[in-house]
Amino acid sequence: MRFEGRFAVVTGAAAGFGLAVSARLTAEGARVVMVDRAAEALKQAAASVPGAVPVVADVSHESEVDAYVARATAEFGRIDLFFNNAGIEGRMAPMTELSVDDFDRVWAVNGRGVFLGLRAVLKVMKAQKSGAIVNTASMAAIRGSATFSPYVAAKHAVAGLTRCAALEGAPFGIRVNGIAPGHIDTRMARDLTAQIDPDDPDSVFDRVSKSIPLGRYGTAEEVANLAVWLLSDEASYVSGATHLIDGALNA
Repeated sequence: MRFEGRFAVVTGAAAGFGLAVSARLTAEGARVVMVDRAAEALKQAAASVPGAVPVVADVSHESEVDAYVARATAEFGRIDLFFNNAGIEGRMAPMTELSVDDFDRVWAVNGRGVFLGLRAVLKVMKAQKSGAIVNTASMAAIRGSATFSPYVAAKHAVAGLTRCAALEGAPFGIRVNGIAPGHIDTRMARDLTAQIDPDDPDSVFDRVSKSIPLGRYGTAEEVANLAVWLLSDEASYVSGATHLIDGALNA
């Protein structure tokens, strides 16, 4: 198994990409600390992943990030793999209609949370002189949106942090990559379609599906395939890039 004897931390682990990656890593031999701020959802998710250690934490709070990293190192003695994934969508509206609170809420999780996770885990990985990290960005990291500016700004930051962390980590044998999912059928995607048309979100979903060259939304499991490969030794010379998984939408 590819991850036998490896120890991982996954944030945003209660659902979606985080749960899918946690399950895949475990199935391939890893032990996983699953982190999420939704306590009950995390409890249920962790129960489906054999041997998982659930840790309730809000990634936007420095002390809670340091605490989940400390818990992982106390539990395992090291961190080999980090899926830095937690994120929220925020409110869709033109920039002129957004409040500072709207921006700060998204930035706190999607921007600062990614930075805090990288900072804390890189310290551990530098000391052990090895590790692999995958940050969840988005296709919003490479394009704009007329109604989604806080999310777009934060995901552009994730791509930048990925490059910086890859350069910092390389002398210590640490690889850092990002993933940039397009339209993936998750709870977040369904929430966004409901924001666009609360009366008929299914029509939005169908319209978006038809706009994708492959003709459908992706799945969390397909995103996990990419993330897990990037975390594996099969990607041993891959570092510093953010990789699209979008059904050719941005081709």
